[in-house]
Amino acid sequence: MSDEVKNLVIGQGLAGSAMAWTLHHAGQSVMIIDRGEPATASRVSAGLITPLTGKKLVRSVDFAEYWQAARTFYRRIEEATGQQFFDEGPMLRLFRNETSRTDFLARSGPKVAETVQQWNGVLQEKGQKQYGLSMQPAGRLNVKKYQQVTRQYFEDRGSFVQGEVETLGNSLEGEPVEVFVAGRTIKAERVIFCLGAASSSQFPEVPNNRSRGDILEVSIPNYQRSEVVHRSVWVAPEGGGRQLVGSTYDWKNLVNEPTTKGKEEVLGQLSRMVEGPIDVLDQRAAVRPTMKDFEPVIGQHPEHKNIFILNGLGSKGVLRAPLLADWLLGKIKGHSEVPEKQDYSRLLAHSGTPRKPLTMQAQEAVAKVLRAGETAIDGTVGNGFDTSFLAEQVGKEGKIIGFDLQQQAIDSTEKRLQANGQQNVRLIQTGHENLASYSATGTVAAVMFNLGYLPRSDKTVVTSAKTSVAAMSAALEALRDNGIMTVLAYRGHDGAMEEFASVEQWLEDKSSGYDLKRVDSRPAKATSPVLFILEKTAR
Repeated sequence: MSDEVKNLVIGQGLAGSAMAWTLHHAGQSVMIIDRGEPATASRVSAGLITPLTGKKLVRSVDFAEYWQAARTFYRRIEEATGQQFFDEGPMLRLFRNETSRTDFLARSGPKVAETVQQWNGVLQEKGQKQYGLSMQPAGRLNVKKYQQVTRQYFEDRGSFVQGEVETLGNSLEGEPVEVFVAGRTIKAERVIFCLGAASSSQFPEVPNNRSRGDILEVSIPNYQRSEVVHRSVWVAPEGGGRQLVGSTYDWKNLVNEPTTKGKEEVLGQLSRMVEGPIDVLDQRAAVRPTMKDFEPVIGQHPEHKNIFILNGLGSKGVLRAPLLADWLLGKIKGHSEVPEKQDYSRLLAHSGTPRKPLTMQAQEAVAKVLRAGETAIDGTVGNGFDTSFLAEQVGKEGKIIGFDLQQQAIDSTEKRLQANGQQNVRLIQTGHENLASYSATGTVAAVMFNLGYLPRSDKTVVTSAKTSVAAMSAALEALRDNGIMTVLAYRGHDGAMEEFASVEQWLEDKSSGYDLKRVDSRPAKATSPVLFILEKTAR
């Protein structure tokens, strides 16, 4: 005897809950399987939605679409369950001083101006005066209550099973998938994986950039604010004189357990916002399901057409989950396709087998050449992935030089290097065209470039044809014999095609004297990235 259902959702985090409700609202039968683990990213999330994010306080171009979908979605579930767990209201973003706020407003565009109002006040009774901005629309989801309500709703309808999936049986095309869990056999027309930070054999490359976060529950003396307050960390009031404070980003220690280092980091940042002794009441930690390109993953398995995925939501899961689930439903029903940058197919080759991202292929090419104790250069450090990789390859005796024009990139990379205990890197805030000033001819084993803009930042700040060609020329001079240079060129932003044409032409001019390899994205499109690998063979 087996249970039969149209849709089976595996995982009841933010992605799985949103997918289950979206299918339910569409009139389709759905069952949820969840392991019931106490420490998952969604279960320790503060549930915050803000219109401006990151150190640069950037408003994403698609925020309005995500926001409208999210507030409508959560309000609908509140109405269906008779429970309240979503609050809308302004949040505060503090600045170091009034001058910092004035400078930010002066360089911000009209979209930001529509979102903020100036705010002056104090966080604590008799505390120091603070200068900030009130941001809206903004909201906070009580994630714990939302998930409890979701589980109870589906459990009451016999549509929730707690347990580990033991086997996912193979099925013929068009036949139901058999799932064995908790002593039961469930036959589903389709299965949707929403496993969060855990991976599956069906989608082993998702997520590919997990990050661990620590959150503290504290009591701040004489704290007065009822809004969520952001600066280096966020402070969210919990009632009863308690506040949640977070969070950290750790890409190395990927365990769902609090660490002393995480606690000290949060308290150190909090001490810049408030005064007096802080009483730590509790500490929580979990691993986030994040992708290297910071985009979620939605899509269909290349071979098993009745198996789907919704994952990789990262730290914006509360905001993104409702709209992403709706997009996946459109794909399932054959009404629409998901956006290319979120589609699972971006990770696949033409053959339908998992394909390594171009970033990983670049690193693998460098790893074949770069040796311990050598010098390497990251010409565009970005968020520090290649920088950290290079530092690991050369070891403590080696040396890495990293360049980036943006302070945000330098700060993000420093944070990553500190988390990994890597001290053999010199970061220089300047354009990569100045590379020649910091490296001697023939002394560098590898140079890596990522051309485009810094992810999750101001997309108008980009590399250019003139500076990139100058940087590559200097890099080629700096390379030792049999050294390697990788250039990953992104082509989807303003000015990218002009830059790409110049870079491509310069590299092709070198192809007769060096070993040059070109690797296109799959599927290759006019705006998809291209990787060039140039080896400086001994003459």
